[in-house]
Amino acid sequence: MKTAFTTAVLCAGLVGTAQAGEWTTSPYQDPEWSPDFTLAATAGPMDVDVSGVGSDTAVGAQFSMNCPWFSPPAGNIRQQFNYNRFDNDGLKLQTFEMNPRWFGGSGRLTYGAGPGIGYVRTNPDDESSDSMWAFQVGADVEYRHGALFAGAGVRQQFTSGGDADNLLGQVKVGVNF
Repeated sequence: MKTAFTTAVLCAGLVGTAQAGEWTTSPYQDPEWSPDFTLAATAGPMDVDVSGVGSDTAVGAQFSMNCPWFSPPAGNIRQQFNYNRFDNDGLKLQTFEMNPRWFGGSGRLTYGAGPGIGYVRTNPDDESSDSMWAFQVGADVEYRHGALFAGAGVRQQFTSGGDADNLLGQVKVGVNF
């Protein structure tokens, strides 16, 4: 719970910084706007809050782009779409997430934070599968140089009913295009 509180405070501080000034809607209409697509492979430890299930590695993918709908006066919003798989101690999880992040920083190294919504499937390969909605908060550090993308992030996910709450830390390596 301490990690979730720390992440929430970090998100609130960064989002508060982004709110100082005038927002732009529909930045995609500006001829200078670019989506700056990124595709990355992800991996890192997931700690699931389920009795009898230990931490293990979750693997996945992330597709991200500059937000076409809103642009803050400082920094940038990137829409991150994540897919993760976890399989340990008889529990399989698949998470599908949309995590908009406000990013600040300058140059090639940026830092970001924000909320997200998700959909979680437990044990998707058998009859005992269950699906639930989720909410998450997270923070990321990302590096971009030409086509090279590398990053790290952490997010806490809260599932409806609390049946598969989890904490995920991950590294990301991919390509900008």
